[in-house]
Amino acid sequence: MGGQGGAARTVTGAPADRAAGPLRHRPVTVHAWEDVVFLHWRRDPEALAGLVPRGTRPDVVDGSAWVGLSAYVFRDTRVPPFPPSGRLGSMTEVTIEVLTVDDRDRHGVAYRTIDTANVPAIVAAHALLGVPYTFAHARSRRRGDSIAHRSVRRPNRAVHPFRAARAVRLGSWTGTGGTARPRHAASVRVVAGESATSALAPELTTRAGIHARHLAQTVFWQRQHPPLAVRSARVERLEGDLPDAVGVPGLFDRAPDSALVVDATTVRYAWGEVVR
Repeated sequence: MGGQGGAARTVTGAPADRAAGPLRHRPVTVHAWEDVVFLHWRRDPEALAGLVPRGTRPDVVDGSAWVGLSAYVFRDTRVPPFPPSGRLGSMTEVTIEVLTVDDRDRHGVAYRTIDTANVPAIVAAHALLGVPYTFAHARSRRRGDSIAHRSVRRPNRAVHPFRAARAVRLGSWTGTGGTARPRHAASVRVVAGESATSALAPELTTRAGIHARHLAQTVFWQRQHPPLAVRSARVERLEGDLPDAVGVPGLFDRAPDSALVVDATTVRYAWGEVVR
């Protein structure tokens, strides 16, 4: 595939046993990730160029740009130096993301959406990080090696997170009128298999951070974690129209080009810098 995505990186050999790079600044948040599902599709860089923040471009790996779905359970959220927060301690997140790179060769992700039911996280992420959290009923289930995640948006809350926070606090949410917006959803179920042997696996799962649009700037939030024990996965169910709502229509119309699972890891985020 061609386009303006920058120099392609050819992936060869066995996957590297690598961790995300050390943080340059004190962690802002620390999370335990569990039951992580990564699905990725190859795309032409030009098709994704309009979906990433200014100052970044789609990362071309193994000849393609990549758009993905990742879904996981957040547990034991901490905001150092404070202890774990009960309100932010556990939640399911379902994301649509584009793999990105900037002019300093930092390989990250740009989230098109992060759907979750945790209203405090939504409010904080919009205000402080520029990360596009959206309110949705999101839940997860694991039985043995079978992992399932599902997200269904409540459109009125998604559009008005502050109103949603107040309504949830008062126990008075009734929606608006009788005209409902479309309920964009995503549902995935996979069965985890053996350790992934593809050299592509760490390129798709170990990213240096998040590229986000915050106020009038593109910013980079650094992400760090230990080496990931990545497993291959078999997709049993993949459905929904969530990609249609965030600029990648028809994403689920074909099977992903990569399906991977990480059982658990600890993720730390820290300030990187302004990209542009």
